[in-house]
Amino acid sequence: DSLITDGAIISPGARVERSVLSPGVYIGPNAVVRESIIFTDSYVEAGARVERAVIDKRVTIGHNCRIGEIDPEAEGLGITTVGKGAQIPNGVKVGRGAVIGPDVTADMFVRKVVGKGKTLER
Repeated sequence: DSLITDGAIISPGARVERSVLSPGVYIGPNAVVRESIIFTDSYVEAGARVERAVIDKRVTIGHNCRIGEIDPEAEGLGITTVGKGAQIPNGVKVGRGAVIGPDVTADMFVRKVVGKGKTLER
């Protein structure tokens, strides 16, 4: 139930459901991607969870991160977006409908949580 292009790598133990993976995408061991689009040359490291999100190209999502959330009780789609070249450090949680701007670096995350509907930009 997903579109996975040539050159995408899905590691053992990872799950991809109802999603689109572009060329050069890497999904690490035990990572989960659901109802998301991940563009070219992006990395989802081990243990990370990406749900209902659009991840632009050349993004790195660190180990054990939580990006977006599928909440059937909430109104609207609540799509989380991560801009081109962003680097999300290990263990960060980015809430439902949040926006991470392009080229955001790991040192810009002063907290381990970007709340629902919040924005973090350069």
